[in-house]
Amino acid sequence: MNKITFKLDMDLDLELDFILVGISTTLRDYRLCHFINKKTGLNFVYGKESVLDHNGNIKLKPQEELDFHLIVEKNKNKKEILHHFQVYRYCHDNLDFEYYLVNNKSLENGTLIPEASNFDYFFLIKHYIDEEDLIKLLENIRSIKEVMLLKEIDPISLKSKENLIF
Repeated sequence: MNKITFKLDMDLDLELDFILVGISTTLRDYRLCHFINKKTGLNFVYGKESVLDHNGNIKLKPQEELDFHLIVEKNKNKKEILHHFQVYRYCHDNLDFEYYLVNNKSLENGTLIPEASNFDYFFLIKHYIDEEDLIKLLENIRSIKEVMLLKEIDPISLKSKENLIF
């Protein structure tokens, strides 16, 4: 019998349909969210996901998955380490847009995007945002005096880009 082998070529670029902005600051995550909320009118809340789905039903996920962005790292000894990255979210009611602020350091002291370790946080904007609105939003965040660096990053260029998919 002849054996036929198929190769599946997956394109992760389709999953990277968001704007990514790196933020360097001396502020703790909750303080940064406070200032972003104050300067932009957004309303960031703690956690990656709401406990309720779109129909108002309680999600059947562990609280850990709702609160944190979880990444499993295999170290040199092939031991798995589960990293918990703190996340804040602001999602419009009809899901026209979603904003996330993700800590670049895990509670276990790992790094979400090692090649961009100079950034403390990543600001992700999912779905469409008008260029003028984006510029105004970034200017407002840049006006926070404790924000030292704010830079838009092409997620496709990152080696660890798969860590940003959630």
